[in-house]
Amino acid sequence: MLSAKSETFIENLRLYLVTSGKKEKEIIDLTGELKVHLIEAEKDGKNIDEIIDCTPEQYMNSLKREMDTDFKSLAKYLPIFFAGVTAYFIMGPAIRGELTLNIVQVIGFPLTAIAGLLIYVFFLQQAGKKQFSTKRLFLIGMIASACVTILFLLLLLGSGLFVQPFYTGSATVNWIIVGICSAIFILLAVWSKTWLTIWLPGILFIPDVLFRFSNFSDTTILIIGIVTFVCMFVIIILSLFLKTKN
Repeated sequence: MLSAKSETFIENLRLYLVTSGKKEKEIIDLTGELKVHLIEAEKDGKNIDEIIDCTPEQYMNSLKREMDTDFKSLAKYLPIFFAGVTAYFIMGPAIRGELTLNIVQVIGFPLTAIAGLLIYVFFLQQAGKKQFSTKRLFLIGMIASACVTILFLLLLLGSGLFVQPFYTGSATVNWIIVGICSAIFILLAVWSKTWLTIWLPGILFIPDVLFRFSNFSDTTILIIGIVTFVCMFVIIILSLFLKTKN
């Protein structure tokens, strides 16, 4: 069995190479070979620093330079990313029946999505190179998500102050959009083999459903939204704690 430090190193190496756009098969083969090598080396009393003979950041950068970038997979994943981001930001307004579009949003949304992707890649690569723990990786992920969310909110709300919408969705169109977004979340769950892309938006959009179909006051809906949001993070933190403990 590998030491916890070596296991963390391999996971961070995998994270770094994945976010650098390297081929999945090469990453699996490389980390598999490295794991076998580390097991044998640790039996001889060596630690990870002695084995790689440089800092983790230098080692990962050297591997990144040696491996080919998988542009074909990147071209395949980008539409998936854009579809998921779009669904997250338009499903709430569509549920509330408040979805509108203006020219600034149409032009700025793809640019903001690209900026958001670069933010995620930067933060995750730093997490891999700096050997962040699971807890610190979670914190970094939350910071990255907050930055991306702020960018989109500035685009959606700021543009509405200066530009008149050219599209105001009807009730029928809004529900069609909700159906398409739901299908995107389901397909993302099947593709990523995780329920996260289903239950996470399910929790996040509870206030929007209450806004549309309940007689609760705006203050009550806001309180419910905050409580569900906090509960979601408590569940995630507890899951990470139990995983780290195990």
